[in-house]
Amino acid sequence: MRAIRAIVVCLLTFSIIYFLDNSIGSLPPLGKLLDPMNGCWVNAEPVNKNFSFKDEITSHFDEDSITFNTIKVWYDDRMVPHVHTTNDHDLYFIQGFIHVYFRLWQMDMQTRAAAGRVSEVVGDKALVFDRTQRRKGMVFAAENSLRVMEADPRTKKMLDAYTSGVNHYIAYLRYRDYPLEYKLMGFKPEPWTNLKTALLMKYMADDLTGYTEDIALTYLRDMLTPEEFITFFPPSDPNSNPVIPKGTVFEPALQQMPTVPNGDIWAHFKPTDFEAEKKEDGKGSNNWAVSGNHTQSGAPILCNDPHLGLNLPSLWFEIQLSAPGINVYGVSLLGAPGVVIGFNENISWGLTNNYRDVKDFYAIKTVNGKNNSYWFDGKEIDFTKRIEEIRIKSKPPFIDTVNYTIHGPVMYDAHFKGPKGLSTPLAMCWMAHRGTNELLSLYLVNRAKNYIDFTDGIQYFECPAQNMIYADKEGNIAIWGQGQFINKWKDQGRFVMNGATSATLWGKDIRMDENPHCLNPMQGYIASANQCVTDSTYPYWYNGYFKEYRSWRINNVLRGADSSHLFTVQDMFALQNDEYSVLAQNSLPYMLNGLKGQMTEDEKKYADLLKSWDYKLSAESIAASVYQIWWELFYRDYWNQKLHNVPDNIKPTYEVTTRQLQNDTLSNDVKIKSFKEAVDSIVKLDKTVGSQWYQVKNTSIKHLTKLPAFSYPGLKIGGWGTVVNAVKSDHGPSWRMVVQMTKDIEAYGVYPGGQSGNPGSKYYGNSIQNWVEGKYYRLLFLPNSDKQNSDKIKYTWILNP
Repeated sequence: MRAIRAIVVCLLTFSIIYFLDNSIGSLPPLGKLLDPMNGCWVNAEPVNKNFSFKDEITSHFDEDSITFNTIKVWYDDRMVPHVHTTNDHDLYFIQGFIHVYFRLWQMDMQTRAAAGRVSEVVGDKALVFDRTQRRKGMVFAAENSLRVMEADPRTKKMLDAYTSGVNHYIAYLRYRDYPLEYKLMGFKPEPWTNLKTALLMKYMADDLTGYTEDIALTYLRDMLTPEEFITFFPPSDPNSNPVIPKGTVFEPALQQMPTVPNGDIWAHFKPTDFEAEKKEDGKGSNNWAVSGNHTQSGAPILCNDPHLGLNLPSLWFEIQLSAPGINVYGVSLLGAPGVVIGFNENISWGLTNNYRDVKDFYAIKTVNGKNNSYWFDGKEIDFTKRIEEIRIKSKPPFIDTVNYTIHGPVMYDAHFKGPKGLSTPLAMCWMAHRGTNELLSLYLVNRAKNYIDFTDGIQYFECPAQNMIYADKEGNIAIWGQGQFINKWKDQGRFVMNGATSATLWGKDIRMDENPHCLNPMQGYIASANQCVTDSTYPYWYNGYFKEYRSWRINNVLRGADSSHLFTVQDMFALQNDEYSVLAQNSLPYMLNGLKGQMTEDEKKYADLLKSWDYKLSAESIAASVYQIWWELFYRDYWNQKLHNVPDNIKPTYEVTTRQLQNDTLSNDVKIKSFKEAVDSIVKLDKTVGSQWYQVKNTSIKHLTKLPAFSYPGLKIGGWGTVVNAVKSDHGPSWRMVVQMTKDIEAYGVYPGGQSGNPGSKYYGNSIQNWVEGKYYRLLFLPNSDKQNSDKIKYTWILNP
């Protein structure tokens, strides 16, 4: 009996040891995780901790890896590093080292996601996502760009130094040093590579140029009459305030616009094949620059707030980089060297998404319905096959085969069906597949001294296309609709094309100097907010996914400059946080006019509230909640009645809808029905989560793992995608920056997060409340000197042997 008890105790002990030391399902090894000396507890940082690189990680360096006495890093009270080195190699080496010190897990996961490798660490629940990434050709695209980046000695040096800095930190890590997420998810860091940086660049290209309506518009083109289609789905808005001001004179085109080919050039789908991709309204950005003639200081002011996903750790990392020939401040991407948006001693610049369409789909006709070859110009062409092995945590790998054509990879086919089971093979032709070197643009723009330097630098920025705004100390303001674009025939790429004919192939590249741009326009300001890039006088045809409401508001405010009111940086703060809804201004009076008949007490109360509303989507406004709910219900019901079978995700734009609303009396029944539904909804919300606008929209900044303990839910902030302060439930201004180009540059900024990626650090989310309240930090821009300014710098790390 004793022997049996002993065996049972031993088996139980071994079982507990095995359980504590190994992953069980989605659980990490709990013994390691809860180890008081090495587990999750060591990731908590004391609030009053004195941060010192010298004490903590100087041991990571030796004389063979870096030149001592050439690197100095000063930290301000927000943990923004101000780096000074004597050469470029050390500058990018230490940027890589700092990035990985603060954000290792984030860098790892973002590039895993880009490459379609998430299943390796979370299991088969990410398999569809990973297959999608592989079939988009993300690694293929990154490999193409890496070859181009490594062929240029400047970017090769940047990449090698940055990768070396990242790996120098990773090489010394022990389990106790791992970021908390590694311990929770049960995997470990892997060495960085130059390819990972290329993947990060393609990840951003995918985020900003990945949306397409080709499949949806192909279906609608066959479903609607030509008159209905052009009325409800115009390629651009006739009332646009374009990025390049109306009246700008464009040089004659160097190429003629191609004529529309004859013959069978379009694909056709059955109605049962159709389901639209979800559209994210308001996902974009704002930027503008005001001439010194319209500012109180007499110097230009440049503003930028890119709207991206609200996540923790934050997308951006603030940094100053200085070395001989460079002194730049701004935000950098975790995983890439250089500064993406910012300023130096002479110029400032910002970015918004251009939204011209650079991704097209082609219907592929396979030979005999098999998977080995396809028809092109009457000839049988073999697919180029790329075998994709997707490793899955705790399971055997999944093997996928992606067929590549003359157009690009076949994203959808019978083995990986498209929307609503669409099995027609569709190949993707995407500008991001090309080998490009946006990193060289960052290298050159970071060092630019004037407008010519700036324009020389941005010519390497091909994808994602951006509206690049500029201001300098000489008083110049400018904007470029920058990217690599194709000389297309009318409607080319707006619909899925027949991939079996060379008539539908992309034509020649448009020369970069023909991209739409303007310098010092007569109106005294420039502004972009993802609206149409040009008016109809631009000599090349293009289509895109443009939004106008934010641009209308920004232009209206900036036009108000006159001799009695010159703009200040405080005015720019107010405009970046502006919550006035032009959509509500244009639609609500017509919606209210349609309300007739007997109303309940609640309906009358909320109708009266809307009649006195100021059209501001402010955090505590109940009227904003009523309007937004009513608008969404009206929008849905109106188009369901008008177009019957058109799915929700591809309904006409809000701009088209407001024009219809103003001219269509048939919508009155829909107004009444949707208003009653909205009142029912707001009454229920008032009894549960609350009816103030911030409570209804529930803006939350979530950790990338979606763990509630690491997230900030229910932020008290107004705005929406259609107003300048475009804060939605999970998207919004990822970095607000205002730069006044005075002799001593006056710069301000804030982003929704903190410098540290560690949820146990006081620098993890320390800027969120200021971001919510519309407050800014004065950005500390140090001179290009190795002398410490002790009254402004809080922490210092100086490498010494």
